Amino acid sequence: MTFRVVLLHSARRDVEYIYDWIAARSQGGAARWYTAFLDAANTLAESHESCSITAEGEEIGLAIRQRFFRTRRGRVYRILFVVVEGEVRILRVRGPGQRPVGRDELSG
Repeated sequence: MTFRVVLLHSARRDVEYIYDWIAARSQGGAARWYTAFLDAANTLAESHESCSITAEGEEIGLAIRQRFFRTRRGRVYRILFVVVEGEVRILRVRGPGQRPVGRDELSG
């Protein structure tokens, strides 16, 4: 079954922030990062069940899953999401070195 993938407002802000940060250093790198993000996000429509539950989700009692993706330079990013009523809702996107999300950072 294919699920609809929805990027919530907070995740959209994360994507814009990460893209802008990378673009300030390398326009090509930012474009490659965005492509890697979209590829990873699109796989969630059919393969979200294979993604692990996050430590943050366990701590606050929510079934938050994570999908890792990496850049050409090997930096690992995480897409944090929940599955609700036939939708994969992307809550946040986290980069290397960013602290885990708290409950107050999970609103759409």
